[in-house]
Amino acid sequence: MEPVTVTLYVGGVTSSAPQDYAAQAQGFFEAANIDIEVVALDGTSQAVQAVAADRSGFAYTQGSILDEMLIADRNPDAPPLIAISAGAMRNPVALMFLEGKGISAPADLLGKTIAVPQGSLSALYLDVFLEVQGISKDDVTIQNIGFGALNPALLTGQVDAIVAFARAIASLSIVAPEQGDTIGAFLFAEFGIAAPMTGVVIQKRLLDEHPDVARAIAEVTTRSLHFCAVNAEECVTDFITINDGRDFDQTLAEWKVALEAQYGIDPEEAAGMDPLALGWFDPDLIAETLPSLRLLFEIEMDFDPTTLYTNEFVSEP
Repeated sequence: MEPVTVTLYVGGVTSSAPQDYAAQAQGFFEAANIDIEVVALDGTSQAVQAVAADRSGFAYTQGSILDEMLIADRNPDAPPLIAISAGAMRNPVALMFLEGKGISAPADLLGKTIAVPQGSLSALYLDVFLEVQGISKDDVTIQNIGFGALNPALLTGQVDAIVAFARAIASLSIVAPEQGDTIGAFLFAEFGIAAPMTGVVIQKRLLDEHPDVARAIAEVTTRSLHFCAVNAEECVTDFITINDGRDFDQTLAEWKVALEAQYGIDPEEAAGMDPLALGWFDPDLIAETLPSLRLLFEIEMDFDPTTLYTNEFVSEP
């Protein structure tokens, strides 16, 4: 493949997806003749929207099939998107709280203040979680606080709970005991809430017009996910080297939580797998999940599941 410049839209510089940074540090992109340019945005939904709006089409993000559906449903003129390798197949979102706040069950959230960045995937899932639990939004106070300020807002008592990706449990669990408290969490995956089906998302025209570039992106990102699953310490070192100021122990703990709670990957099992098998989309799982996503997020369009992803560039486990 001829050298090509590809824009990576990052939905917040988080340790939920250090594989993109490890791919840079380990030379995976360079070996694939990709010159990667990183653009950091506030959240995953914004990053997928940026891929859809990218005029060159040479762009990708760690987005989700849900994002693809929401964009198509709300903007029929948006270019079709497609996921080319799988990522976190479990619902990645959790509601976190200090146990000293008297929260032990969802019903205890009544009258509480919950922080979440509005417009984010986490905010969408909070609405779903509250509805599933029979809690009216009038019975809680929701504050719009950015991802970077969520943890301090919780730890200082500004809010009673926060909603973000589950990996935040790790860093909060390190700090909370210093304040004489412990962290509790409601993992949305454990409440039967459908996962957004995370993966590497690109414009469909990139796949159609430049399949060699699509293949390179899929293979690099999937191999780097495998690298980060099997070599967590080295992967996190790569991540914090590029993202100056990050704490190693905290970031490593967050990544290990993300691997289990969001990706459902066992590092020991992954070590014996074909790296490209980590990018496989289970067709049955996606077909079963889409109706729930349409219902939960009030999506009017009907979708053929097979048009939202491809297993062309990955391997079946």
